[in-house]
Amino acid sequence: MPKIVDAARVESIPLAAQVILNGGVIVYPTETVYGLGANAMDAKAIQRVFELKRRDKAKPILVLIPGHETVEEIARSVPEDAEVLMRKFWPGPLTIIFKASPIVSPILTARSGKVGVRLSSNQFCRELLSICKIPITSTSANLTGEPNTDSIESVNRRVLDSVDLIVDSGKLGSPIPSTVVDVTTGKIRLVREGVIAFDEVERAIREGS
Repeated sequence: MPKIVDAARVESIPLAAQVILNGGVIVYPTETVYGLGANAMDAKAIQRVFELKRRDKAKPILVLIPGHETVEEIARSVPEDAEVLMRKFWPGPLTIIFKASPIVSPILTARSGKVGVRLSSNQFCRELLSICKIPITSTSANLTGEPNTDSIESVNRRVLDSVDLIVDSGKLGSPIPSTVVDVTTGKIRLVREGVIAFDEVERAIREGS
């Protein structure tokens, strides 16, 4: 099994960043579930995430970003409603799907031309991304079809044996993933309801417009 480090230890963050920047894959904690992290701008690293997760190539993988400014780099445009949601729910468990800019790998987007983006509120994620300075993948650390994982003990051994580093933050607060909305059509569309109720999203749009 790969090396396991405690998320609370100072050295775990630069170590995880080094793995990602060298093209590796990590298991790491978010504010919702454990995720698989890799350089989201590295096609080979993304491909490896698909393979070890046994994920359908037709299903895109969302990314975590270092800061709001990264959205301007990886999204073709940022609609006004998306700005409202970013101000209201970021950092936090809301993934927003944008039209992807040309620099985003079609492997990541499953050739959909869209990219799911989130600014995490998890301290480990924030510090990791501040070092990496690039988007990283954030798909749940499970084999496709299996339940989401809120502890390292619940991650399938095949997944653990396939990554380069495991970052353990104990049992997370909830096995429920982020809420996902699509803003690419001019109207907010719910893709997946998670921690944030869609009613809250719609209310934020009404109050922010």
